[in-house]
Amino acid sequence: MKIKRIKLKKLKNTRDLGGLPAYGGKVIRPHCLIRSGQLAKAAPQDIDRLINEYELGTVIDLRIEAEIREKSYTLPEGVEYINIPLLDKAYLGITRDEYSIRSWFNLFEDKSRTPEDIFYDMYELLVFGERSKKLIPEIFDIFLRSEKAVLWHCSAGKDRVGVVAMLILLALGVKKEIIIDDFIATNRFVAGDIFKTRFFAPLVLRSRWQRRCLAILMGVKPVYMLRLFDTIEKNYDSVEDFFLKQFNISSATLERLRNKFLTEEL
Repeated sequence: MKIKRIKLKKLKNTRDLGGLPAYGGKVIRPHCLIRSGQLAKAAPQDIDRLINEYELGTVIDLRIEAEIREKSYTLPEGVEYINIPLLDKAYLGITRDEYSIRSWFNLFEDKSRTPEDIFYDMYELLVFGERSKKLIPEIFDIFLRSEKAVLWHCSAGKDRVGVVAMLILLALGVKKEIIIDDFIATNRFVAGDIFKTRFFAPLVLRSRWQRRCLAILMGVKPVYMLRLFDTIEKNYDSVEDFFLKQFNISSATLERLRNKFLTEEL
């Protein structure tokens, strides 16, 4: 399925999940669930459009404190800001503070593990870790109580944001293949940045291995999501069983989410 982004002046990886086919032959309501990269680079007209056209009412910032300090922003009055750091510290590759990126390269000096394996470990932590057991229900509660659109973002809008998007889409009954399509759409939306990084990387990184690690850091791979789905399918009887046992999110809550965010074909 062709995933479309919201065409904004400065934000390249912002998209409305509205219109995706979901549970019971319905689709997700537009202007309700918006995923994005960090908003520090947003042009004023970008924020104005999100507020006026997409009815933005709440922003969930998934970043840690170090990232927020490095790239802060302010929102207009009337837009609620909530910080829910899905990680409790700088984590290799996912957080984009300077410490994390330096550590990313140091980790692979011995070449004992592939970058893909390390990335999957981090995705597994974001879904199955103890911290997420507490914070994902909080995020879902915000989705339920917000009267306007909710936008959630991290730094690049691909890893932490991608996991939250995967979970809410799964809760709304979106098929695995479409969830993966949404996940890997990041590669298309930031293709220009990835190309520039690969073009200029040889000027600052002599090691071909480091350049490969950097390229992997910039994008996403379907295997990350496929492994998560494999784990869920092997260990849980159903989507409802997964949400109940992993996050204590009941079938009744899933029904409330579907009633709120799903509509007949547009």
